[in-house]
Parts: sequence; C-alpha cells; structure tokens
Amino acid sequence: MASRFASLAAALVGTLLLSPMSARAAEETDKGLAPEFNWENVITDFDRDRLARMDEAIALGNEESYAASATIGERAAFHKVMNAKAKPVDDENLLGWWACRTIKVGGKFAGLVVYSWFDCRVSVRDGFLFFEKRSGSQRLSGRLFQDGAERRILLAAPTYNDEPQRDYSGPEGGIIDPQKQDKLGVLTELEDGRLRVIFPWSVLESTYDILELKRPNGWQPD
Repeated sequence: MASRFASLAAALVGTLLLSPMSARAAEETDKGLAPEFNWENVITDFDRDRLARMDEAIALGNEESYAASATIGERAAFHKVMNAKAKPVDDENLLGWWACRTIKVGGKFAGLVVYSWFDCRVSVRDGFLFFEKRSGSQRLSGRLFQDGAERRILLAAPTYNDEPQRDYSGPEGGIIDPQKQDKLGVLTELEDGRLRVIFPWSVLESTYDILELKRPNGWQPD
C-alpha cells in the first residue's frame, strides 16, 4: 500500500518539475499542488455551477422526496447515509473494492429510489486516485481531486454496460447528451467506515443522486 502512495507522490513531484508555469500555475505549485491536480483547472463551467449549488439541490431533492411512494426500508437507507457524520478523508482508506448502491432523490421521475448493490473500486492510475463503478448497466469512472480535508471532488464520465471507459470532458465541456454528460460528485468519508458520494443536479430522473459505499463482506486490503 505504501508503495502505491510513494508512486503517487513521485508522480506529483514529476509533474511539478515538468509542467510549464503560468502565473496561476506557479502560485499553485508554490502551494505544493501541480495545476492538473487542482480540480478548478479541469472542471467544466456546467459542473462548477452544479457544485456551487449543491446545497440547493439537496434541499430541493429532500423536499421532493417526501411525496414519493417509497418504502420504509428505502427511507431508512436514505436517512442513514445522509445523516451519517463525516470525518477528514484519508486517501489510503479509499483504496480497494467497495460494494456501492445508488439512491436517487427528488425529481419528476425518481422521488426516492434505492437501487441494488454493485461493485466499485478506487485505485491509483497515472498518479491520480481513480474511481470506478465497475458493474451494473450504468457505470462511471474518473479522477478524485483533493478539496480540503473533508472531501474529494470526483470528475467522471458515465458509460453503459461494457462500453470502454471515457475521459471527463475537461474545461472545454461540450457534451450535452444527457446519457453521456459528465458526472460531478463530492466524496466524503463517514465515521462508520462507509463513503458517500453526492451528485448534485443529476441530468436524468432525479434532483440529486447518492452513491453509498461499504466494504464487501470478507474484504481485506491488498
């Protein structure tokens, strides 16, 4: 495990040494962060707006969910993950396999829907923490970026079934097909060992989505 983070640190150092420096890049490097490791340099304007209005999405989605014909179990699952207390993120704790399920909240079509468990994974790829939802018909993959101690920003792209993974579209954006539009998530680590990723202003079905992650039974770190 330590070797993985040694390689991550080496990649960060290498990026700092090799990247051309703009004024903004130089300032970020002085803070110890290479420009491409700063989510603000990568995010699309559309996702920047979604992130800025995340609290609004949660408030609206929660209000809309009250009228949904959800089961007691669905409501309990929703409240358990949303009311759980977060703690500072330890990147090493994120690595490995997770059982994950989507909860769709609010919107005209979802209301409140809790889906089945599927497989997710966090690894180190090209010097970045890399997140993947690996099973189910709706999948996603993308990089996790630091954003203070309490959360990580996930900039990802969706795929379906066994389609090849796609890159996040980057600051130029341009993808307007709702089936292919980028996925913006905010990851937090919970005190009970689970993870929670909130996707504000979903472009399909719901007002926001939650991805709840827990370790599979019998899981051991590599």
